[in-house]
Amino acid sequence: MIKTGLLCVPAYDEAAVDAVRRLLHRAMPALAMLADRHVESRRYLVEEVLRRWCDEEDLDLILTIGGTLPAPGPSAHEIVPEATHAVLERALPGLPEAMRAYASEETPLALLDRSTAGIRGRTVIVNLPAGEKAAALFLAAIVDVLPAVIAHLQEASAAPSLEATLTAQLMLGVAAEASAAPDAAVATPAAEKRPGRTLDATEFATFLQRSAGKADPGAG
Repeated sequence: MIKTGLLCVPAYDEAAVDAVRRLLHRAMPALAMLADRHVESRRYLVEEVLRRWCDEEDLDLILTIGGTLPAPGPSAHEIVPEATHAVLERALPGLPEAMRAYASEETPLALLDRSTAGIRGRTVIVNLPAGEKAAALFLAAIVDVLPAVIAHLQEASAAPSLEATLTAQLMLGVAAEASAAPDAAVATPAAEKRPGRTLDATEFATFLQRSAGKADPGAG
């Protein structure tokens, strides 16, 4: 079970929450929404909720919605990234980078978003922009990798590694090439063939099954 909370700032956005919920449940069937609320745009309020959800409620995933646009400072407007930074212990810069890059294909205004992401304890926190379409678009860029992040924070034995994933993809590519050119081995002179052990089909299938299990933290 992936214990999750949604925090809207400064007002509850039902349409955005529903869109985010749908994406999360499709990517993570084991997800359980345990917290769902809004707070005013006050840094101390946002920080208090994030700390409590991480430290006391032990949530695995927290998504904030809203409060990520540029604003004159210092002020109480659009302060969610600052409040999030204040409670984070480790950054996950790749997530907001991927979200902005993905969304910028739809509109360059996505680059104005100041969302951040990171880790507190065993909880991953991700900011999303306000609005149904914007929140869903940003989340769509990273939703498939969130289970892997959570698996690493839970120190799961099945947490996927970059190296294992790349190896599995490489072997899939080799198998696809071999399947597309079945006569290639016949046409290659024996002197040009590289020595070594040939790929056994049964062993390869077993490898793929094992790699798929490791790459899917939900399977554990």
